[in-house]
Amino acid sequence: MDALTFDRPWILWVFAAAAFLLPRIPFVGKFFNVINTALHEFGHVLVALLFDGDVRKIDLNGDASGTTTTAMKGKFSSFLCALAGYPMPISVAWLAVWLLQQGVDVGLIVGLSVLFFVMLLFWIRNAYGVVWVLLFIAINVGLIYLNNPLWIRYAALFYVVMIVVESVVSVLTLFYLSVRTPDHAGDATNLDRLTHVPAFLWSLLFIAYVAFVIWRMVITITC
Repeated sequence: MDALTFDRPWILWVFAAAAFLLPRIPFVGKFFNVINTALHEFGHVLVALLFDGDVRKIDLNGDASGTTTTAMKGKFSSFLCALAGYPMPISVAWLAVWLLQQGVDVGLIVGLSVLFFVMLLFWIRNAYGVVWVLLFIAINVGLIYLNNPLWIRYAALFYVVMIVVESVVSVLTLFYLSVRTPDHAGDATNLDRLTHVPAFLWSLLFIAYVAFVIWRMVITITC
């Protein structure tokens, strides 16, 4: 990446520590973790739209959980819809690293804001989800209005690190749940019911994909 991150690698570690510690702060701590949740739910939405499904609503919650209610028209499309959630945030982070390398910091921030605004217009209806999207957009509008390249770069980088850290935490949590309570392991449980492949194997697949993308991102940053 550019000098901001390559010559100052400590910044990445500071942001990673912040991404890990912020959720422990009561009430407001999980605010930025919802970025990952929103992207996860967008993964379900995207597949539903591509396969002519019906997206009925999205809930984004204060504990960084979320749900997407869809109606799919076949078993295969339901399988892809259930599969799409966990890979989406880390895939977006992978794309975001490339955008940061190209210097498209504002584009990344605007892109996330527009995506979440579209989700708000069409599907997000619960109170926390609505407030969260509006606050997230307000923060980014403020950053762009102030037009400080350093602040914008830090914000974009922080969003990416937050998505990566939360992607790791979420797939590891999913694995724990799929082993301890396989009937209550979210997407892994749904995939188990659709395919009869145990939930923990699906969680391992998600872990493998997240690890692969992080490895590719490290290569991209250091080369």
